[in-house]
Amino acid sequence: MKHVNVLLAAATIVILSMVGCSKGNTGPAGPVGPAGPDSVLYSKWITLSTPYNSSDSAYEDTLIAPAITSGILDSGIILSYIQFTDQNNVVHIQSIASLGSLIFEDYTVGKINIVSPRIDLTSYLYRYVIIPGSKKLNSTTPGKVMGYTPAELKAMSYEQAQQVLSGNN
Repeated sequence: MKHVNVLLAAATIVILSMVGCSKGNTGPAGPVGPAGPDSVLYSKWITLSTPYNSSDSAYEDTLIAPAITSGILDSGIILSYIQFTDQNNVVHIQSIASLGSLIFEDYTVGKINIVSPRIDLTSYLYRYVIIPGSKKLNSTTPGKVMGYTPAELKAMSYEQAQQVLSGNN
């Protein structure tokens, strides 16, 4: 009988502690902190117009890109993508860096020069993504953004880069 009373007392304590304790209301959210120095920027989808330049034997377009500054060229990363629809009406978004010798880009302050020796890219859609640099590294330390090197970022698909950079399309 003594064991039953001890068991009942222990069960009562356990039940009361489970019922009697409840989580309080959540307090108000704290103030929003300042934006970090590395804000990823991206362009709208730009329709290309690449007329053939017979003096260069290539299709070319020059885009105005005011977000490309000397600071970005010096310490940032620029990723770029092309969107096209294949013969089966499937839309593809391809990293320019993965296209090898099909498309070349040259970045200068405020401009992107696009050159394709074989393909007229007129009406294709193009987007660039700018990742500002925030830390100067010495020459023996490889630069990484969110754990990835510039080469790794440039090799990613558009969807992978969006996920890593938490960008919006």
